[in-house]
Amino acid sequence: MKKIALLIVFAVSAYASYAQSCTKPCKPSCAETCSTPCDKTKCEAKCSKSAEAASITDMRKDLQSVIDKASKSSIAFNTKLKQMTITQGKNDEESLLHMSKVASSIREEFVTTLNAEKLVSSLKDFKPTSSTPQELLASLKQEIHLLATQADRL
Repeated sequence: MKKIALLIVFAVSAYASYAQSCTKPCKPSCAETCSTPCDKTKCEAKCSKSAEAASITDMRKDLQSVIDKASKSSIAFNTKLKQMTITQGKNDEESLLHMSKVASSIREEFVTTLNAEKLVSSLKDFKPTSSTPQELLASLKQEIHLLATQADRL
């Protein structure tokens, strides 16, 4: 009976010490959000949300840059395109949806206005995917990259 009790105590203490050990501390940029070195789930979730917000901000700037290049171009684009501004949404999802609509309208304008020699071939065949927010983000990044490449060729 004593051996079983010792075995149980040993197993519980080994589990408790393992559960308290932390293999990976919080990232340095998020260290202020962590109350203990093992508070990594809270810290990493906050960091990934911050990284996503920064990525959306960068995409918004890139898309605005595409609009600016198109408006300075000698090609006769629709005046609505030349006057577009990318506004920030109330949340990330709203921002992504707004940017997705703007990117689609810019893509349509490029495809209909530019002749085939100037058009980036993959831009014409691009089909956005948006089943999940992550897929929408990845698809929008790809579309904005294509639009930026096209804007550089104007």
